[in-house]
Amino acid sequence: MTKLSLATALILGTAVFANAADDLASAFKEGKLDGRLRAQYFATDWDNDAKYSATGFAVGGSLIYKTAPLYGFSVGAGMYTTQNPGGWTDAEDGTNAATAKDLFCRDQDNGTATCKYGDGYAVLAQAYLQYDIAKSKVKAGRFLMTNPWITPNDTKMIPIAVEGADFVSNDLLNTTVQIDYADAIKERGSSYFSNMTDTGDTPVNIRKYYDTHYYTTLSGDARGDAPDVTILGVKNKSIDNLELQAWAMRWPDLVNELILEANYAVEAGDVILGFGGRYLKQYDKGAGTIIGTTAYGDSDNSIDSHLWALRTTADYRAAKLLLALSQTSADADIIAPWRGFPTQGYTRSMTQTDWNANTKSYKAELDYDWNALLPGVTTMISYAFYNRDPSKTPYQSMTNRLYGNGDTRQWNLDMIYKLSGSWKGTELKARLMDQNNELDATNATQTLASITDTSNREMRLEANYRF
Repeated sequence: MTKLSLATALILGTAVFANAADDLASAFKEGKLDGRLRAQYFATDWDNDAKYSATGFAVGGSLIYKTAPLYGFSVGAGMYTTQNPGGWTDAEDGTNAATAKDLFCRDQDNGTATCKYGDGYAVLAQAYLQYDIAKSKVKAGRFLMTNPWITPNDTKMIPIAVEGADFVSNDLLNTTVQIDYADAIKERGSSYFSNMTDTGDTPVNIRKYYDTHYYTTLSGDARGDAPDVTILGVKNKSIDNLELQAWAMRWPDLVNELILEANYAVEAGDVILGFGGRYLKQYDKGAGTIIGTTAYGDSDNSIDSHLWALRTTADYRAAKLLLALSQTSADADIIAPWRGFPTQGYTRSMTQTDWNANTKSYKAELDYDWNALLPGVTTMISYAFYNRDPSKTPYQSMTNRLYGNGDTRQWNLDMIYKLSGSWKGTELKARLMDQNNELDATNATQTLASITDTSNREMRLEANYRF
């Protein structure tokens, strides 16, 4: 148990027992329980005949309980599970799996999997104490954190969770202030919390440097003590139809990042036009030397870099059109280890990352609500083009995604059906993706013939019942 989680447990116990003489029973009786039953099926069909299709079917769900406030204090807990019913998914079904791996347990120990594809597990991903006062709240313990760098990324069976603290205040007029602190993280597909470098999307050399579950030279279960992460954000809506955001992330001895964003909306007859822009600046604080970026096509061992993204939207009745573009500096990949996507809401699409060095991206998306004809049905179709620099070898999973480094063209179709009546609370999803990854030799030792074709089609089916 980390120092923070131990301190949180002590605070939690003190708070509960200190208020035991008051109406503690009512706090639990009036609490809120959220339940969810969930099933997911994934299938990937590879163009490369040597890579047969990968499939996975999982069922599970979650129970999340939070007490009613007592003197401003409340307690929350969330248990999650994913299982392989009847052993329908074999370990061999995951041999060529990429995105489906997180459906099941994929715990690591010194780079070796301690569970196989198809193994289910359960985890207490949330256990926290919260205090509310006026328009502010502070939370500490295990919970789901959301900011531009860390998100639950709840597209698989069990979301990402952290151990840390979160403060959100709306006491200032038209302004939201958020301060987040994280010292441990649990990935999707992992049953344990570990230090903030212990993720599959952390650059490999940083994972090795801090002796993570992926790479460790320490004995037993000992792990390296990696730096904690602090994030500060401010949102302001003082100007009509304009939202301004400023965010800063500090990861000591590794990297600092700054995000500035503006979103503006204006009515033009029956159409609502939206304009948005994001700028991300990355400051090297030691990560570049650890990574050794000159081995990846960069000019020096520095990750000083930046990214910008622009978008425009048009809402007309049931339809919404998005057009977006983005550009990552040629200086370095953007470090994004915790499933917070630098181009989310702009050019990012399913399975894709476009913040490796010198990448230009373009995306068009059309969302439509069919409620007038088909109640509860919404669809999304998108096309994206990712123009990559083949001389830049990605130095982390997050900017590689197992797909090599050639240009990518991708089509996506999402369909959601929310049932009503006696089936209220049930939601069905289908996500279809067709992806063409061009073959590109990334260095002088490669030829096109030596590179595996990673073009593929993917289908994700999901059923949810919330109660």
